[in-house]
Amino acid sequence: MDRRYFLIGLVATACGSQAVTASDAPSSVLFAEEPAPTSTAPTTTIAATTTPPTSAAPTPTTTIAPDANRTWIATARDHVTSLAPLVEPNGAPFAMPWLQPNPHQFGTPLTLMITEGQPGDEWVKVQLPIRPNGQEAWVSTADYDISEVFHRAQVNLTTQQVTVWENGEVIAETDAVVGAARTPTPFGSFFVISAVADYFGEPALVLSSFSEALDTFDGGLPVIAIHRTFNEGQESDHNVGSNGCVRVPVETIRFLAQEVPLGTPVDFVA
Repeated sequence: MDRRYFLIGLVATACGSQAVTASDAPSSVLFAEEPAPTSTAPTTTIAATTTPPTSAAPTPTTTIAPDANRTWIATARDHVTSLAPLVEPNGAPFAMPWLQPNPHQFGTPLTLMITEGQPGDEWVKVQLPIRPNGQEAWVSTADYDISEVFHRAQVNLTTQQVTVWENGEVIAETDAVVGAARTPTPFGSFFVISAVADYFGEPALVLSSFSEALDTFDGGLPVIAIHRTFNEGQESDHNVGSNGCVRVPVETIRFLAQEVPLGTPVDFVA
């Protein structure tokens, strides 16, 4: 698909996540949407991008120069059965509210965004995909492969604008519909943890955040995700809002699922 001519509309709605439930994992919920009013869908353009650079494997003594376009991620190795972080390196176990298996209960390898550390370090701090949002703990690099992603996304909740970058170049920029006043989209820096299929078998990207206004959604946890709209050409109006998730046309979510890797940071800002 030629991204130079790919048009998308990006809007926010809330959803639960459709998933394969693991033992002791929280029960999952299906995607659900409010009826969408008839209004013109926002559009955006997709620009051509360059291939992210690769970097040589560092030695344990190497300090890697900062790169504003790069985010380090940790992917659990095959021998890891579940996420078992520590409060600090070589410290006490972090009290997890539920089991996070590997592979993830959504079916993909357990992937975490690193907030402190880099290849060659014995320990790295990671963001945990649990409630409350944004909690962090430490994992051993003996259990995780460290790699890098060069994508990032930003949702401005004030201007209702969404921007996606690849290696510092804008590949998508669009108007957005964000959470309604009663179910606002949570602020913060999160990341793509997994991918699932919606009602229609289309891909959906699950984020590491949860609604802060809803305790549950359709019997399960109110996971924030990026998924398709259920009424093509009839996007939710800016004044109506959503339950919190990011909702996109089917062609868009297919594009994002192909182009945006697990671990990609997604910043929700004012």
